[in-house]
Amino acid sequence: MSWKTPFVVYRFSGDKQVTEIFECEDLQKAKYWIKYIAEPGDVLCRTPLSPKHSKSSDRAEYWCHKEQSGQAETNEERWKETLKQTWPDFQFPSKTGA
Repeated sequence: MSWKTPFVVYRFSGDKQVTEIFECEDLQKAKYWIKYIAEPGDVLCRTPLSPKHSKSSDRAEYWCHKEQSGQAETNEERWKETLKQTWPDFQFPSKTGA
């Protein structure tokens, strides 16, 4: 299996489940989705198909997330700190296995 699009949105559950809930080719659509449709805690990521991906791994990489306030936020450290409380060893998924 391999990546199909440059952008994905993930949702996390309290039982350490991560679900891909949206994927798209266009950054503007991805930003619209995270701003208007996503739920607080959802995270928009770039995949290795994105030109902004670091290419250091085959995993998705953080772009931004939806805050409890309903606003989209680009603060990876704050997002990681919040996630670490319930999922300290989290790594973004890859499409080649993990």
